Amino acid sequence: MGYDLYGLSPSNEQVPDCDFSDEKTTEAYFAWQSNTKGAYFRQNVWGWRPVWQYVMESCGDIISVEDAQEGSWNDGHEITKEKAKLISNRINSLHKSGSLENYARTYNTEMDSLPDEECKICNGTGTRKEWEGWQSEEMWLMHHDRLEQGGTGGYSWANEMKGCNSCHGVGKVKNFDRSYPFEVETMLEFAEFCEYSGGFRIC
Repeated sequence: MGYDLYGLSPSNEQVPDCDFSDEKTTEAYFAWQSNTKGAYFRQNVWGWRPVWQYVMESCGDIISVEDAQEGSWNDGHEITKEKAKLISNRINSLHKSGSLENYARTYNTEMDSLPDEECKICNGTGTRKEWEGWQSEEMWLMHHDRLEQGGTGGYSWANEMKGCNSCHGVGKVKNFDRSYPFEVETMLEFAEFCEYSGGFRIC
């Protein structure tokens, strides 16, 4: 799952029509998209959340409550040209003042300090029980098709994973919130996209 942002009038250009069933026009469209500022910006679900969270915190006087809520989803909500330009100006201003970098340092320090969580696959035991946690018993058997000769008597694949392929036998995994990185470079790329987008749609 990802978030695809499309400029409504990137670089003051009209978005070209494209018949995606036609290879030639599709190639031409993506070439245009790649070479037109403000045409396209993408983040996966892990990357978009911190971007939009920062926009909500730093641009609360620019975006509406509806914008803030709908921007967390990828169902086609639109941000106007005027708002996009103001968001870009705000982010760049915060970058110049050093506030953006300070936010990134604080954010990443807080993420790094989060304690590990109990592994939900093995419930913190470090060892899976039978096929629980797999899609089906058949899938589990594909990875546990023979007994280990000697040793602990466990299954060979499970032993290679030290009992659990999620935590590798430790019983704990990285805190889930640490999956959402915040990067200054990403925010500056987003600011440039906003500047030239002519407004954008979040899909």
